[in-house]
Amino acid sequence: MYKLMTFCFLLICSSNLFAQDIEIPEDLKLETDEDYKGTEPLVIDAIEWLQNTPITQNPAKRKEVNAFLFIWVSGSPTVSIQLVSGLTPTDCAECLLIFMGGWTKYSLENDYSDDNVLCALAGVEAMIELYEKNKSTLGKQSDIEKMIKRKKKGKLKEFVASQF
Repeated sequence: MYKLMTFCFLLICSSNLFAQDIEIPEDLKLETDEDYKGTEPLVIDAIEWLQNTPITQNPAKRKEVNAFLFIWVSGSPTVSIQLVSGLTPTDCAECLLIFMGGWTKYSLENDYSDDNVLCALAGVEAMIELYEKNKSTLGKQSDIEKMIKRKKKGKLKEFVASQF
């Protein structure tokens, strides 16, 4: 009985780790290079929140955070994402946004890296992670399944590079 109670307590406590909330300010302005630079920590927090929060949890907040990330990426003067056929899914919007998030996070955390292969690899790895955590919600994505197999064989980076 004690083990069961301890397990339930730990389960309840750990569920809060997924629910770390993020607030996108309503009055946020993205008009100048400085505006984008100043919001980089918020962008990284947003990407991590999207990555770590189950897709079915708090859909309204997820929509808001996705919109913020998309707007930021679309106007960023420092991060430029290439959506490459074969790496980005066409029928999974959540996967596509996480790909862009992984690319963005890698670029920001690596001195605004513009190495397309490494940025894309980070995007694909983020997408795989999200997919594996939410597969029952997202449904089977054969292109992502193939990338998972390549990753297990140690051939993912080579595949990503071949797409450019």
